[in-house]
Amino acid sequence: MKIVFMGSPEISIPFLDFCAGKSNEIIVFTQKDKIRGRGRKLEPTPVKKRAGELGLEVHTLWSKSEKAFEIIKEFSPDILFVVAYGQILPKHILDLPKLYPLNVHFSLLPKYRGSTPVNTALLNGDAVSGTSIMVMDEELDSGDLILSGECAVSENDNATTLFERLTELSLDLLEKNWENIENGNVVCVPQSGEPVFTKMIQKSDMWLDFNDDARKIFNKIRALTYEPGVRAIFRNNILGIEKAGFVEKCSGRAGEIAEVSKSGIVVACRNGGIKITELRPAGKKSMKAAEFINGYKPSAGEIFGSGIENN
Repeated sequence: MKIVFMGSPEISIPFLDFCAGKSNEIIVFTQKDKIRGRGRKLEPTPVKKRAGELGLEVHTLWSKSEKAFEIIKEFSPDILFVVAYGQILPKHILDLPKLYPLNVHFSLLPKYRGSTPVNTALLNGDAVSGTSIMVMDEELDSGDLILSGECAVSENDNATTLFERLTELSLDLLEKNWENIENGNVVCVPQSGEPVFTKMIQKSDMWLDFNDDARKIFNKIRALTYEPGVRAIFRNNILGIEKAGFVEKCSGRAGEIAEVSKSGIVVACRNGGIKITELRPAGKKSMKAAEFINGYKPSAGEIFGSGIENN
């Protein structure tokens, strides 16, 4: 099997490793190096780093460039394997593999087409998520399905844990069906139902608004844990809220601290509250609520602000 693997972020790496375990003829396409991190240094994508460790040929060309087309055509792949690549592939690229262009998408298509399916499922408080492995076409996440699987979502799940479980589910489906995939012996099933599209996460989405419903705020913290995180203002400084629980009954003004204990800081919202258990002050490391309380000594009646008015 000759595989062209196309992916960029951390979540793509387990699938690159999977492909590397199935074939010794792989080339990799990923996004260009970008300025990343606090050091503001030019950094490669996680996939490029991993591909280098595996000794694989890597390209960072724009997918619609003539050079990219020439490289893939000359390689003559059996499969294009795409996981969170970050670029739309044109038809003349999708037509190149002998078997098919495969894509792993973390939702039960056609629900949650687009770039943020896991975040959207958590934002909406869904009890069930899943994964879809499809044959790509020119439209966004609209290709025929060859494999899919469901995954229950618990209140303890956040974007990190749900990504991990959906990755395990996807890899399990691929492992069990790889022989049929190699032989081109798969059944392609058209998507059915009304498509639901996700939206990109904006910087403004990072700010919590404590005037919102408590359940909505709880879901937002879960949904954006993986990236980009959520923020509030405390004592005129930015504070990252990394983990919290839902509190059904809580009284107080929006953003007011209702209770402080070693187990967490309860903050009032509309229709309940949230209990913050992990947080990160600006410029500091992530810490448990007990450590934050020992250092900053927050007290009942203090206010968490949204910071929205400044952004």
